[in-house]
Amino acid sequence: MTTLLTFRENIKAFFCRYDYIIIPVLKLILAFVLFFTLNSGFGYMPLLNKMGILFLLAFVCAFLPTELITIIGGFMIILQSFQVSLDVALLSLAVILIFYCGYMRLITKTGIIVLVVPICYVCHLTCALPIVLGFLVGPSAIIPVIFGVILYYYQKSLGDLVNVLAASTEEDDAIQGFQYILSSMLSNKTMLFTFIVFASVILVTYALYRLSFEYSWMVSFFVGGILNIVLFLVGSVVLSIDVEIVPILIGSLVGILIAFIIQFGKGIVDYQKTELLQFEDDEYYYYVKAIPKLSISESNKNVKRINSKTHN
Repeated sequence: MTTLLTFRENIKAFFCRYDYIIIPVLKLILAFVLFFTLNSGFGYMPLLNKMGILFLLAFVCAFLPTELITIIGGFMIILQSFQVSLDVALLSLAVILIFYCGYMRLITKTGIIVLVVPICYVCHLTCALPIVLGFLVGPSAIIPVIFGVILYYYQKSLGDLVNVLAASTEEDDAIQGFQYILSSMLSNKTMLFTFIVFASVILVTYALYRLSFEYSWMVSFFVGGILNIVLFLVGSVVLSIDVEIVPILIGSLVGILIAFIIQFGKGIVDYQKTELLQFEDDEYYYYVKAIPKLSISESNKNVKRINSKTHN
């Protein structure tokens, strides 16, 4: 444990020392991966499919606030949708405006979760998200996760629509495009049930993580992962939806592992040194349960070596 704690402290010290370099580099990588994934899912505008353009946008985002990455991604979705048809672009604009006005204006920093969800779908690790976000963000992560799932199924429906429009007449294009996406999304039981599962896992994980019993954080991770698996299995039986059990199992296990790693980075508490404290003022008594985090204190020692020579 001492070795792990030392490694953690060294990592923290390294990040604190070089954060002015590390943060822009991480934002550049994140923005590039997000934009590349978006174009892989849409890919209808040739200009945005060029790697140089994507890298240039990502490079600019490296020096901008994180929430602007989400806004730029939204504009890219609208432009890609416009290449299909005008009504589809208007539908994309409407969905993005609903998300922006209803969520991002109030909570800006976590809006980027919307663009992270399609990446997790590509990597088959979507089920890891609600476990990690449950204790990191809490209930406020439910809305961006739901919109992220909508975005993933939206781009799938849009891909199917392109094939439908290619075989349809020009007179039916505008009506068919708008109706096809709405009917496809609203009739998708898998997508609708995913909303319920992810929201439930986030709420349960958050609630357990906030409790004060010993190792509540560990229990919240495991319960969130098990609930994730059980709910999808129940949905596959009751609602007859198609679920792939292997990605769900792997995603849940990876989510638990990532949650452990992040929690270790945040700090592991030492329950053996728990203290129950009492305070009072003129109006209240205060009972406080204080649990210190595991840490190491490195003492800087100056060693002075004295070489004595014997002169004969």
